[in-house]
Amino acid sequence: MSTQVLVLEQLTLTAPFGVRFWDVAAVTAAEPGLSVVAYPNSFPELRTYATEGPSGVYSFSGLPGLRDVENGAGDDAFWAANPPVTPYTVQVSDPWLRYLPFQFSVSLPVRGLYASWNSPLSALTPGSDWLPIFSTPSRILPGPAGVIRATLQDDGTGGPAAWALLTAQAPGLPAVTALADERGVVSLFQPYPEPSGSGTTSPLSAPNLVSQSWPITASVFNSRLQASNSSPDLNQVLGQTAGFIWRDSTHSSMLEDFQLSFGNELVLRSFDSGSGRPLPVLLVTSASSPL
Repeated sequence: MSTQVLVLEQLTLTAPFGVRFWDVAAVTAAEPGLSVVAYPNSFPELRTYATEGPSGVYSFSGLPGLRDVENGAGDDAFWAANPPVTPYTVQVSDPWLRYLPFQFSVSLPVRGLYASWNSPLSALTPGSDWLPIFSTPSRILPGPAGVIRATLQDDGTGGPAAWALLTAQAPGLPAVTALADERGVVSLFQPYPEPSGSGTTSPLSAPNLVSQSWPITASVFNSRLQASNSSPDLNQVLGQTAGFIWRDSTHSSMLEDFQLSFGNELVLRSFDSGSGRPLPVLLVTSASSPL
């Protein structure tokens, strides 16, 4: 008898482990077609690919060392006798290059969906049984939204702020968050706030969207993850601490003097403290760096 570990939208998983992903940029379940691979830490060559179900859950079967779990009773007594003790690594990538890759560690078997991440950024998903997945900088989302771009450079090391998290917030709206790639390049999709004057009742006094702009508050989470790591650890990514952004000769954990104009991309940059000219990068600093 196969172990029943999860019933989700009428889909029964008969595997010792399942995972699903939340598209942070689009604020919905991730698009299909991800590559999700698991292997035991002691035998990385024994790679098993997950099967994607209709509800977007990726489940594994035939994992090395877990055959008994798949054939077990699946009741409370069974799970009490089979605690999660086998260390595995799960790697997530996207053949269509919509999402950035990452990996995470998990002890198996897991009863149902994997849900053990914890972070100050846990509001990125609707619940702990979703894992956040972040867009590549080149991804384009449909619909009316402002695009905010930046190339993050660590002012302490002079190199890219690889895998740093950048957040932006427009007035009256929730913050949006994106993950920089190994080059420090990042793009955010910011919904437009209500235009000023939108409460008018006359069509002749409707606001001119082209002329609208809004202040944007930006902040960064940067713990100097390795740029050479092409698949960062999700727990390390989400566990980064708040850093500082340099505007010119001054720095702050939160900058509020960027402006997003309707229909135009906003590129966040620092400025040269001597000439006042914009730099090609946004300088950031880890909170642990001496300032």
